[in-house]
This record gives sequence, C-alpha cells and structure tokens, in this order.
Amino acid sequence: MMQAGDTAFILICTCVVLFMTPAVAVLYGSLTERRYGPTMLMQTCIAIPVITSVWSLLGFTLAFGSDVLGGLIGGLDYLFLRNIGIETGAFAPTVSFALFFVFQATFAIITSALICGAVVGRMRLLPYMLFISLWSLLVYSPVVHWVWGGGILQQWGYVDFAGGVPVHMIAGFSALAAVKAVGNRETGKEGPSNLTNVVIAMGILWAGWFCFNGGSSMAAGGIAAVAMVSTLLGSSAGAIVWMMLAYYRNDKQVTILDLSFGALAGLIVSSPLAGYVVPWAIILAGAIAGLACYYAVLFRIQRNYDDTLDVWALHGVGGLLGAFLLGIFADPSLAPAAGLLYGNPQQLTVQAAGILIAAVYCFFVTYVMVKVINRFSRFRTAGDVPEDFGTEEDTAVMNG
Repeated sequence: MMQAGDTAFILICTCVVLFMTPAVAVLYGSLTERRYGPTMLMQTCIAIPVITSVWSLLGFTLAFGSDVLGGLIGGLDYLFLRNIGIETGAFAPTVSFALFFVFQATFAIITSALICGAVVGRMRLLPYMLFISLWSLLVYSPVVHWVWGGGILQQWGYVDFAGGVPVHMIAGFSALAAVKAVGNRETGKEGPSNLTNVVIAMGILWAGWFCFNGGSSMAAGGIAAVAMVSTLLGSSAGAIVWMMLAYYRNDKQVTILDLSFGALAGLIVSSPLAGYVVPWAIILAGAIAGLACYYAVLFRIQRNYDDTLDVWALHGVGGLLGAFLLGIFADPSLAPAAGLLYGNPQQLTVQAAGILIAAVYCFFVTYVMVKVINRFSRFRTAGDVPEDFGTEEDTAVMNG
C-alpha cells in the first residue's frame, strides 16, 4: 500500500540524485585543463536528456521487465512506458511505480555520465551520444536486470544495495575499455583548473550520496537511516586513509584533491554495502577502499593508461571492492543474505562470480562498441582539440 512518508522521501531523493549529474559535470570540468571545461560540462550533462529518452523507451523494461532468456534480460512489459502508472509495484511496494521508474532513471543517467571522465579530449559529441545510448541498453540495463530486476545473479543470491556492480564497477571497467579502444591523449597533461569548483562539486556529490544510498531502500525507514550512517562513515574513513598515504608518499603534503578522492573512494565502496552492514564494517570497508583506490591510481599511472580522471581506479576498483566485501560483511539482520563472517561462505563465492561476469561483460562489450562506432563515425577528436561548446569567456567564467 502506498505510504505518503515513503513517497515524499523518494521524491526528494530523486531530485537530489538528478542534481548529482551536473555536479559531476562541474567536478570533471574543474579537474581537467581549462580548455576542456565547456566540453566536459556538455558531455556530462547531455546524458540527462539522452539517457532519459533511451531509458523511457526501452532501457527500463530491459532492466525491470519480467525475466526472459533465463535471467539475461527483462521483457517488454514496460516498452514505451506502458504499464507504468501511479499504483505501487513489486519493486517498491509503498511508493508509486512511476516514482520508482524516475528514481531508477537518475541512476541510469549518472552511471552513463561517469564514463566521459576517462577519455577527456578524445570524444566527438555525436558519436559519444550514440555510444552512451547503446551502452545504456547493452551494458547498463542487462546488468541492472541481473542484479536488481530478478535476473540471473539475483537468482543465484547475489546482493547489492545501491550499485557497487550495476553503477560504479561497470562504469569504471567500461571507462577503462574506452581508454584502451580510443587511445591516450597526444598533448600535454595539465593539472586541475579550479580547486574551488572541485570543492563545491564534491560537496554536492557528498551530500547527494546520502540520497543515492538512502533512497535505494525505497522507504523512509530504518534501512535508509543505516544507509546514510554508512555513507558518512565510509567516506570519512576513505578520506583519512587516502590523506595518510599522500602525507607519507608526498613529502608530508596533503591537498584538497587527496581529501576529495579519498572521500569518493569511501562513498563508492559504501554504495553496495550501505544498508546491509553494521557501522564497524563500513568503517573498515572505507579504509580499505582508500588504500586500494590510491594504489589503483598509482598502478594506472605506472601502466600509462590515460584514464584522465581515474574513473577506473575509483569507480571500477571501489565498486568491485564494495561488492566483494559485502560477501564478507553482510549482516543477516539487515541484508537478504548473511556474509562470510556470519557463517555463510557461499555468499562470498556468489559475489565474486557476479563481479567477474559483470566486469568481463562490460569491458568486452564497451571495447567492441567503441571500435564499431569508430568505423562508421570518427569517435576521436583530431589532435585532442576539444569541440567548441563555449567561448573563451565561458571557459573563463567557469574556471574563475
């Protein structure tokens, strides 16, 4: 039965999670060279209308339609928004099914938008729009169905609270595949263009993550509260560990970027765990994420992968780590299944299998997709020159 309190809570969460996409745009634009600022704003924000259209017409039904093909994909129950009304549904029994649809749309939007941060300066707009449209249908929607829509991984017992695999890991590994397919930048690589904007954008994302994780409970109740506590604890632990590593490795110097990236690592790892673990577990997970993602960045640099904004090192590694740790820390009083520490070692095996399948699938499909698109429409900009999405005055305003 529909509950007014739950409805109000998810309405607010939906608005805030949508606002996170422009925040990602400002973060990406401020972390890159000044000349790429307008390009990053455009390529990130354009995911809102593009993915909304794709999700409405076909993506949602592929993700949450009735199971077909042995758990591989959803059916066409909701094609062109058919059968999506104000009544409640099985996925959210106390809020309108239409509200569930739009809340999930905000997840589809921000997940697709994350990828462009890995290939800054190397994507033309029209091929990029085609890419994120196809990626949403061929990668995001199937994986969401596997994990949340009653698909094969959920049938095996795989659990994921707010998107360790369906959001962060597949975005990160798809970003790495895009980097491998497109290649490195040809020009010099400068540092962030505006640290003030980085802090503002990071603050919006940090606050928005409370709705990202808390809203995934689809109810204004105790699990949402647990998820919000986990969000704060995990991000703080990740930030502290990252800053400690930076202090000892960088001549006792710590920057706002160390704080921001460490907090992001903790936020990302918190997503799959948030509503399913107790506080001490999320603190430990956040600390592990700060350590793992920090060294993933170093590994990426050593291997010369030009993942400009470390989408793989943060989202890919952080999402994978959170999904795996859930197999250890899942508390049966909160989660649908117990983890290893609560006497269920099989859950860790199921989590590992789900991670492996999703990682291989998204990397392979993304790599092939970029190569195929490039054969029909040149994907990469010439000489890493950004497309003109604004004047020099626009760039100056954005970067202070």
